[in-house]
Amino acid sequence: MTSITIQPIIGKKIAEIFLPPSKSVSNRVLLIRALCDDDFVINQLSTANDTSVLANIIDDTSDEIFCGAGGTTLRFYLALCAAKNNSVKISGTDRLNKRPLKPLLDALTDLGVQFEYFEQPYFPPLKIIPSKLVGRELMIKADVSSQFVSALMLIAPTIQNGLLIHLDKPPVSLSYIQMTAALMEYFDVNVILSEDKIIVPSQKYIAKPFIVPADWSNAAYWFGIVAINSEAEIILKNISADRLQADVILLDWMKLFGVNADVKGNDLRVYNERIDYPSFIHLNLMNHPDLAQPLAVVSAALGIDCLLEGLSTLKFKETDRLVAVKKELEKVGASIDITDNSMHISGRINRDLLSTVIFETYDDHRMAMSLAMLTALNKSITISDYEVVNKSYPSFFDELIKLS
Repeated sequence: MTSITIQPIIGKKIAEIFLPPSKSVSNRVLLIRALCDDDFVINQLSTANDTSVLANIIDDTSDEIFCGAGGTTLRFYLALCAAKNNSVKISGTDRLNKRPLKPLLDALTDLGVQFEYFEQPYFPPLKIIPSKLVGRELMIKADVSSQFVSALMLIAPTIQNGLLIHLDKPPVSLSYIQMTAALMEYFDVNVILSEDKIIVPSQKYIAKPFIVPADWSNAAYWFGIVAINSEAEIILKNISADRLQADVILLDWMKLFGVNADVKGNDLRVYNERIDYPSFIHLNLMNHPDLAQPLAVVSAALGIDCLLEGLSTLKFKETDRLVAVKKELEKVGASIDITDNSMHISGRINRDLLSTVIFETYDDHRMAMSLAMLTALNKSITISDYEVVNKSYPSFFDELIKLS
């Protein structure tokens, strides 16, 4: 695996940083376009691997499709094949082939789709054998991944009679379901979203141009660098503070870590206010799971006692993120206690250890970017398999160099 050594951030640093377009928004709009009767232009589509793979396989007429490492890519593509009555064999990377899929497969089966499994029931590689879908009431398990619900919502308008989706439990990552509904409504599809059910009548998406906004989940790493190094100042270019993306909550949460932000035209100035930190920080990340790793790294770097909860989905991501964070931060002196749903960070990172270890990334883009923030402690660090950031933020390390 290729490693990279990142030089320390020393002295007063001001950098203009470009965020990638939102991968989550891009993937949803790609599916909507594939389901729309008329084509439309998507401006600033994400260049992340997951989005590129989804864009390519949507137009691929092969009998076998490889979905790469993206959970959203696989789940959305499965639903699309069902809606379009496509028969195809689908697989992904070894890790993706082990990630949960059963709730979505059960729902599609209830709508008339059949599946052939080649190794293990309810896991890829599998072949989808669809039939014409007829809408009905569905009950879906919503406490594993919101992507199951979003996938069904996106295809629902194209199904005869639409869908009534009952949620068996309060969904994890509700914010992503709300994002899906907002994007569907942009394309003139009516969605009725309540606490325990979602109603999508049969209707048509209306084509219209769309501009993908910058990705707020990836803004977390730059907020984190400013939190760790009080002399760093970041200008995030062309980013909107609207509420389409739930991780805009960074504007509130990062104040606890001394970071504030001012709007400057279409940009955001992110700076450190050098406050006294709270003795204890407690955050629930059920609707913001992508912020867990950067917040854990910031807490350990600053020596802040921090409890992060609502993390039940992290073990089902590219890696078991709870275990991965614990292993890597404990290499450099932090103390991390984890449960199936939480992470408690205590004990400060020992800066002198940073240059003595090679951080592993576990084929997880968010591990690589979160650990890279530690260069803000004015020490060089080495990260293995750094190119994994291509999954969501291909230019991340090019942007980071601006601060070295």
